[in-house]
Amino acid sequence: MQYACRMRAPFDIAVVGGGASGLTAAIAASREGRSVAIVDRMPRLGKKILITGGGRCNLGNERLDPGLFHSTNPGLVASVLARFGTREIVSFFEGLGLRIVSDGDRLYPATNQAASVLKVLEMEVRRRRVSVIPGFEAVSIIRSAEASRAAASDGRTIEARAFILAGGGRSYPALGSDGSAYALARTAGHRLIEPVPSCVPLLVRDPWCHFLQGQRVRAQAEAWIDGQRAAEALGDVLFTAYGLSGTAVLDVSTDISIALHRGKKARAEVVLDLLPDMSAEALSAELARRLEGGWGAADLVSGLLPEKFGRTIAGLIPGGPPRPARTAAALAAVLKGKRFAVQGTRGWNEAEFTSGGVDAGEIDRERLSSKKAPGLYFAGEILDVQGPRGGFNLSWAWASGTLAGRAAAGETG
Repeated sequence: MQYACRMRAPFDIAVVGGGASGLTAAIAASREGRSVAIVDRMPRLGKKILITGGGRCNLGNERLDPGLFHSTNPGLVASVLARFGTREIVSFFEGLGLRIVSDGDRLYPATNQAASVLKVLEMEVRRRRVSVIPGFEAVSIIRSAEASRAAASDGRTIEARAFILAGGGRSYPALGSDGSAYALARTAGHRLIEPVPSCVPLLVRDPWCHFLQGQRVRAQAEAWIDGQRAAEALGDVLFTAYGLSGTAVLDVSTDISIALHRGKKARAEVVLDLLPDMSAEALSAELARRLEGGWGAADLVSGLLPEKFGRTIAGLIPGGPPRPARTAAALAAVLKGKRFAVQGTRGWNEAEFTSGGVDAGEIDRERLSSKKAPGLYFAGEILDVQGPRGGFNLSWAWASGTLAGRAAAGETG
């Protein structure tokens, strides 16, 4: 899409970052009659939107609970989502001509295409005559009483009466969110909560991962940090050559990632219940019955788990005189609580979200403005606000972007 690209000075509001929160911030401010520009280091806006929800764009959730978010300022999250929640998000997109459908609690465009979401946002940006300046990598913002100025790495500058930092976190840096906007916040006096990869596959050195690589199974996953259970989730677990992935692992990975990156010497484990719908007692009794019936070691879990598991656990069967009850109880304990020591994560290129960012405690919860620097606002993943999978993080982007845009417009009128 061709964007309007005017460098007249000064704008009322300049938005740094053209992702989900930046686009909605620009739209909200322009709807209040302000002159608005979006600057972004990428040649096209909103590229990260295109990969969300597996390309379908899970743009919201009908059970948008602020209590499910990680943040240094839970009150900020609650305040924002109370004023711009799921109902307002649906109304916003339907007003742009996008029909919304639900899949369980999750909300998607009726087209099942993330490109449709980006298209209606770009069309509104164009209708509102928002200036878009691609390839503008902001490296500094110099503030003054009348208008502040942002400078790009190539020497270009842009002036505005207010700036909204919506540069995203660090996940998927190839799509534009490389964490470069953090430096702008720091120069304005803001503290940074160490950003760590979130919702990310985990590195595990365990023979099971080697033997079972490529195998997917439904399981209950638990994150254990220094001997304490920190999180749990039910879903898919995928065994890989490097370790563990799948929805259940991704859902418990945040606590592990935080512990490993910020705790330095923390001991992190994933504990898997590979048969979550079967009690340990029932499983032990079934395995004992099979052992007493002369079932071979490699066949013991046939019909319970995929074939690869039979070959994997065969080595756990002790030699010597058969003791079906004791052996069955030991095998059941492993299958209901297999422990994997975690060495690390797959990093930013495979992380869906960022945990950490600009300290949300330094942001005004009503206006999303800086408590450190007048005329500076924040929206989206750049802040230390992170929710679970399922449309929560995009909900935060739409909501915080809209409210930051409105607040900036109100103070530049």
